[in-house]
Amino acid sequence: MGLNCHFIARPRPTYKRLEMELLLDSILNLQERGALRTTDALQPLLLAKALIDRGRYSSAAFVLINTHEYTEKLDAILPNLTKFERLTSDPVEDNKREANHTIKAINTATNAIHLPMISGDYGPSYLYGNVRTHKQGNRLRPIISQCPTPTYQLAKKLNTILTLYVPDCHCMASSAKFLERIKNVREQALLTLLAICTKRAPFTTHHGHMYFQKDGVAMGSPLGVLFANFYMGIVDERVFSQLECPLAYFLYIDDTFVKATSTEAIENLSRTFKDNSVLHLTLENSVDNSLPFLDVLISSTNEEFQTTVYTKPTNLSMCLNGESECPARYRALTIKGLCTQGLVTLLVMN
Repeated sequence: MGLNCHFIARPRPTYKRLEMELLLDSILNLQERGALRTTDALQPLLLAKALIDRGRYSSAAFVLINTHEYTEKLDAILPNLTKFERLTSDPVEDNKREANHTIKAINTATNAIHLPMISGDYGPSYLYGNVRTHKQGNRLRPIISQCPTPTYQLAKKLNTILTLYVPDCHCMASSAKFLERIKNVREQALLTLLAICTKRAPFTTHHGHMYFQKDGVAMGSPLGVLFANFYMGIVDERVFSQLECPLAYFLYIDDTFVKATSTEAIENLSRTFKDNSVLHLTLENSVDNSLPFLDVLISSTNEEFQTTVYTKPTNLSMCLNGESECPARYRALTIKGLCTQGLVTLLVMN
């Protein structure tokens, strides 16, 4: 669907029902060939999924994976002691009490920001893995869903407050205004809330064990993109105080699109990023002056970029949701509309 996947209309119930019936038919065909076994609960479970309202969008894909392979891949992630810490008790109630104590202090100290107190029963986050079907070996992307936690709504509120002040010289305002807004709030109080929402948010695994994520911010946290934006904004300022900004420089989550004057300029940019950050960069050069980025295939000429829809090799072309045409008002955003999120993979067009 290309960029249209970001602007699809609300799926019709009949489409979702048909998707599920096609999926079920495919599974039953595999069962007849002896490739897998199913239970009697599978059919009603899948058809019930067709009735779930997911707002404007529906799920992009369903992936079937052997249970042993799935748990084995998740188990390989958790032993990383630099990122995760195994817990022996549930700290949810302690987090809730400390967060409320800090929120009360903030609300008393200033009228500029009001944070709601946390009430009700909550539990830890939970870990699951999204299969990266377009990557070799079907690696899992670990997601730690924080929806059940007492700090989930607090994290969303903090994200709303802080997002406006991400230090990004390309599209965001300076952090100076943010500092002005919270001048009546003690710095330690804000740091305490951010730590409770991120480094001290427990999650359970598929085995029922409980962990902390000590390093990085989990995908599944409302603060994940915010922290990435803050970090990348600071790194960008450092790098482009030493180098001239390339002819084109756009970031989205873990991809960066760059057009530079030479291969040497790209290598110098990559080296400067490594010297000024903890990022691990990989380079993907254009082929025949073409490169995919954000479901767009971009071709470069001497004067301009030409764009068309890019379909991944793993796409089975079975998407039934949405409209067949991308609204005209969005077509001009294929390059200008890219937003800064983070940097892991450096996509290079030269």
